[in-house]
Amino acid sequence: MYFLDSSFFRDHGANRTLPSPAEVLACSLINQRPSNPPPVKFEELNLIVKFGPTISTSEALCLWAIRKFLYGQVPVPEVYGWDSDGRHVFIYMQLIHGVTLFERYDSLSSDDKRAICQDLRGVMSQLRAIRQSPSSQVIGSITHGSLQDRILDSYPGTGPFPSVGEFHDRLSWLWRRIAPAPEKVTDPWRKSLPDDGPVVFMHSDLHRKNIIITSTTPARVLSIVDWEQAGWYPDYWEYCKATYSVGDWEDWRCSGWIDSFLTPHPQSKEAWDFTCNSIGGF
Repeated sequence: MYFLDSSFFRDHGANRTLPSPAEVLACSLINQRPSNPPPVKFEELNLIVKFGPTISTSEALCLWAIRKFLYGQVPVPEVYGWDSDGRHVFIYMQLIHGVTLFERYDSLSSDDKRAICQDLRGVMSQLRAIRQSPSSQVIGSITHGSLQDRILDSYPGTGPFPSVGEFHDRLSWLWRRIAPAPEKVTDPWRKSLPDDGPVVFMHSDLHRKNIIITSTTPARVLSIVDWEQAGWYPDYWEYCKATYSVGDWEDWRCSGWIDSFLTPHPQSKEAWDFTCNSIGGF
């Protein structure tokens, strides 16, 4: 599937073809990291190709939809198309020229961090404005398929879930399942996960390595990348994931920067942390 109206074909001509899966593999490090190969860059084409046995076309569809319907409001790489060789999915997308927030963090001023968080707050607001049809609300991927979150992908039964309550019941079962009689084990955290909260669309992996920023001052967000775990989740999920991926002692977390663009959910986070630690989420 190729988007012939994308900038790749406009800039390089309609007869220009994207690198074939075989050409991508020939340039890759797949022999060193077969289960999770790094993306391949084609600098001269302003192109990066993300591929692997766990890559899904759902990520490509997510990028396409966000760019089409939230263009200029949620910065993401332009997707040029995708392909498959039967073993791997290949997503062809725009190469973003910038540095990650993780790479530049220690050199940023408070004003830089404040500007970045302001950008991220706007992005989160736009994503939260996306709504599912009330008649077909699920916890699942953008295509209403199974969740791709890495916390859950080692276990069977990752959805889609028809309700928040059923999703929470599944989380509870995952840590109780190792007991001799799991149905008799009381989950003290279950009631801390609200079944009546909103379901929102989110990135679900807002690690600083996935936030591309400018190299100038004041720093601004250029793009948010790696949407493979994106989907429909309970509203607290993004906050829990973002804080779980950084140490309690690190400035990004302990100085309140994350809290400035994501609504804190302290009660849900306590239950979430227990559940994820119990099932070996990361």
